[in-house]
Amino acid sequence: MTTRVMHLFMLLLLVALPVLAEAKTVKVFILSGQSNMEGKGNPIHLDTYKNDPLIAPSYDSLKNGDRWTQRDDVWITYPSKSSGAKHGPLTVGYGTKGEDSIGPEFGFGHVVGDAIDEPVLLIKVAWGGRSIHKPFRPPGALPTEAELKQMVAEAGLKFEMQMKNYEEKKKAGKKARKPKLPPTLDELKKQFGESYRELVKLTKQELATFETKFPALKGYQPEIAGFIWHQGFNDKIRAEYRETKYADYTQWLAQFIRDVREDLNTPNMPFIIGELSTGGIPSRGDFQTAQADTAELPEFKGRVVFVPTAEYYDTKAHELYLKGFWKGTDEQKAQWKAVGNDRPYHYLGSGKTYYLKGRAFGDAVLNVMKNHR
Repeated sequence: MTTRVMHLFMLLLLVALPVLAEAKTVKVFILSGQSNMEGKGNPIHLDTYKNDPLIAPSYDSLKNGDRWTQRDDVWITYPSKSSGAKHGPLTVGYGTKGEDSIGPEFGFGHVVGDAIDEPVLLIKVAWGGRSIHKPFRPPGALPTEAELKQMVAEAGLKFEMQMKNYEEKKKAGKKARKPKLPPTLDELKKQFGESYRELVKLTKQELATFETKFPALKGYQPEIAGFIWHQGFNDKIRAEYRETKYADYTQWLAQFIRDVREDLNTPNMPFIIGELSTGGIPSRGDFQTAQADTAELPEFKGRVVFVPTAEYYDTKAHELYLKGFWKGTDEQKAQWKAVGNDRPYHYLGSGKTYYLKGRAFGDAVLNVMKNHR
């Protein structure tokens, strides 16, 4: 290379360096799943447990006087929120049980926000009651045409039996509920993978419009840094899958990871699988093993992580729930409200549980990022 060409190259490089230095990124994390990713936690439970060894170290950072902290470095957009899309700086209020309820996003956002220098954007897309068996089924695992036709035929036969039973009860003067019409082939096709497709669509929309929603992030380039998955209850309770120890769930979730990485153009995206831990440690079993088995597949080594969370189940709230404090005397109800507000399948609505789950998910994804810089 001649001296003149070398000088020209160096000049061009010097001109380009300021542009490169100005490149700014916002770390994006996608949070998805069903009702326990939506979140039913009450943040006042964190006040109850502010001296708990797992909460005390971070509690002061959560409060600004009597108010919950509103972060200026972590933003959240929740387009699928049941009461209407919501976005803003991270604080309480992004759960679905009351104005101030929380889900895992609260603890998660505080952990990643404290650890990452760049601004953080959380995209939360979750719906209650959605299985990976049907609504979240990924494109690479959809039923074949023949399988769908068989399902339609079986649904038709079931409907005929239900109608016969209904008519017999009506004829006998008994109360009866008229059965719902079975799905057509086109309706069934739409049902399989419907939530998966909506998840991808909404995520892409949020990535394309975040600068409008968050002016402070104008000029930043989004970088998807991780996907947090907390789901499984509607699959766990399907009796036909218990016989195979939920082997299908492992296969479907593995395909979900492959497909969502491809659809979001993030082939190595860290993927965190949050343990379904309703009932706490005593409820661990085949389903949780099926979740963990997904992360153990060789192709996912180091970038897909199963995070145990049963340890965070609030045993005190569970004890009060079993004693019926939620429907007891005023004093008992007050004790209950200090730690819980829902049923066991929603982790008793424990703000403590949802917060600690979120922190565990955050620690896990940060660890993956650290090990794969």
